[in-house]
Amino acid sequence: MRTPTAFAVALVISSGMVQANEDETVVVIGQQLEDSSVGPDFSYVGLSSRTATKTDVAIGETPRAISIVTREQMDDRASISIADALQYTPSIQANYFGEDNKQDWFVIRGFKQANSGLYQDGTRLYSSGFYSWQIDPFGLERVEILRGPGSALYGQTPPGGVINVVSKRPQFDGGSGQFAIEYGTDDRKQISLDVNSEVNDKMAFRLQALGRKNGSRVDGVEAERIFIAPSLAYKFTDDTKITLLTSYQKDDSDPYLQFLPMEGTLTSNPNGKISDSTAVGNTDWETFEREQLSVGYEFEHHFNDSTYFMQNTRYSKMDINLRQMYTIGYAKDLGYGPLDPTNTSVVRGATTEEGTSDAFNMDNRVIHKFTTGSVDHTLLAGIDYQSIDIESKDYPLNRLTGDPIVLSDGNPLFNIFNPNYGSNITLFNPVTQQPYTESQRQTTKTNNNQLGLYIQNQMMISDKWAVQIGVRYDDSENKTHNTTTGAKTKVDNEEWTTNFGVAYLMDSGFTPYASYAQSFNPIIQLDQNGNPAKPERGEQYEVGLKYQPRSFDGYFNIAAFEVSKENLARQVGGQLTQIGEVRNRGLELEAVANVTEALTLIGNISFIDSEITADSTSSNVGNTPSQIADQLASAWANYRFLNGPLDGLTVGAGARYVGESYADNTETNVVPSYTLFDATLSYRIEDYKFQVAAKNLADKDYIATCSDTTFGTCYYGDRRNVIASVTYDW
Repeated sequence: MRTPTAFAVALVISSGMVQANEDETVVVIGQQLEDSSVGPDFSYVGLSSRTATKTDVAIGETPRAISIVTREQMDDRASISIADALQYTPSIQANYFGEDNKQDWFVIRGFKQANSGLYQDGTRLYSSGFYSWQIDPFGLERVEILRGPGSALYGQTPPGGVINVVSKRPQFDGGSGQFAIEYGTDDRKQISLDVNSEVNDKMAFRLQALGRKNGSRVDGVEAERIFIAPSLAYKFTDDTKITLLTSYQKDDSDPYLQFLPMEGTLTSNPNGKISDSTAVGNTDWETFEREQLSVGYEFEHHFNDSTYFMQNTRYSKMDINLRQMYTIGYAKDLGYGPLDPTNTSVVRGATTEEGTSDAFNMDNRVIHKFTTGSVDHTLLAGIDYQSIDIESKDYPLNRLTGDPIVLSDGNPLFNIFNPNYGSNITLFNPVTQQPYTESQRQTTKTNNNQLGLYIQNQMMISDKWAVQIGVRYDDSENKTHNTTTGAKTKVDNEEWTTNFGVAYLMDSGFTPYASYAQSFNPIIQLDQNGNPAKPERGEQYEVGLKYQPRSFDGYFNIAAFEVSKENLARQVGGQLTQIGEVRNRGLELEAVANVTEALTLIGNISFIDSEITADSTSSNVGNTPSQIADQLASAWANYRFLNGPLDGLTVGAGARYVGESYADNTETNVVPSYTLFDATLSYRIEDYKFQVAAKNLADKDYIATCSDTTFGTCYYGDRRNVIASVTYDW
């Protein structure tokens, strides 16, 4: 099936081939001022990365699929979240639960992983349930995506991939800064400051600060954010340096992730369609408060020209207080049918969570470069340690609905078509037929520790063959303790994971490659026999062809892959079983190029065949898991006028296509595909930049996905969002 962006992607790729064949005169256009794996980037094209190997290496020499979203890309598209920044990246289905101000949601190569697999500056941002980090893209230099398993370097990770966000850091540039104000849809107001100061030739300091307040498409839902990030770089000598990276973020908002019934969104309801602006919860009762604190450093010491040591350390803390309502299902589905003969009312559940998470990460590694005959080696050896403690307070789950049922003025029914929110909210236990009391909230402590040892050898043979071999050993301990009931769970895992890859660097700029990689991810539960659950394990086979033009700044990649995940956990009769397995096969095409000094193009297409190969429900075998789109595509063009009366004007336009997905694992209901259009218009005059950026330009009303819940739940996608900004740079 041809998508609206397929032609644009083909145009990007063909433009690379045309220029590659014109070898008589080689002109480097739009070349970055400095190519660095941590930024800053000065174009759309990032050419080196640390994420895939933990060393500085060109992505064209790495036998894995890697994408880089640079600062310039995020600025041009006015990205407001990590998920937003990744919407033009291959095989990533972003925001598959629709708009959410609590966390980002990702599907990578057909695997749902929410914030699992999210790293900042190479260290893990541990997420568990509602204790999930949401990083504001304002504080980032770039976002790097390693698609496929990454456990041979990072330990416990999902098979879809690793997302590593790279923080802005001090620069020795003599001093610079930026001040910006924004106004946009839903009364969005933001002010930001980014100041960099070179104190002397040994020390540089940077301060970022942001304040934002906005509404949303959901009635009555508002959000506020404060973000501040001081950082300091100090060079002890030419061989020894340290960079201190700190940040503080506070969110005070109403939660606005909507859970809506399938009937009235995806399928018809006699009462009509449920509006995507309907607030399911009482905004006077709901709240979401979160504070994120991160303090860390990067240390680097070069013993000589061939050997150096690097250490990344981070302490992070999060406090949250969440009260949120959501739709469980229509009243008739929960036994309230006689009270709702017209099928207009739903029963709502409530999630309440209050607690703290503390995490510590340290990654130490030594890199040694040496040569044996015609082979250049980059040998990496490392040891890392991760620890997280979470203490949370919540109501116990009941066997009928899980979370408490919401009573509004004593009534369990909520008219989803004509809401009446009431004022007296009670949380009700449908099993005991009694209200919950504060004394019934239970406290649970969770502790996870992981110690990993890894070694990797990157070999360049005769300047043509790039070979990468890595192996890692992990010892992880995961414990939960309900201090109210005394219940305890402990799961220990010892895992070996490997990766292997080979690439051949051709003089023409083409690089064919092949690789194999593994992953594991612990499950902190007991199975139906009372034994510790086995970790989910993944493995990937990938072959591809990369192309880096010699005549202009660009990067192209085509990759075919097969990724499988086994030991998937399923609840059967209230007990955990692990006979689930999913296999995903796919094909990706990616292109990003500064075609001329004025024109930049991005394009990608992904085809994904996701199949359940083992399941506790045998009839699901052979089906596609819910929420997984079969095809993704996007294209973006940015043109900058360099001369004449339009000098300073930049026009950008793009399209995003998300293919069909299923609403359940039985393939009963299909969520339609959708195409969204984006655009940007900016004008720079001296140090001032005026910009208007719009997403979902046509204001398309669509369903992002539906999930395989008991009664079927659907999630509306983002509507049109326009942001106007004025930026002053110095």
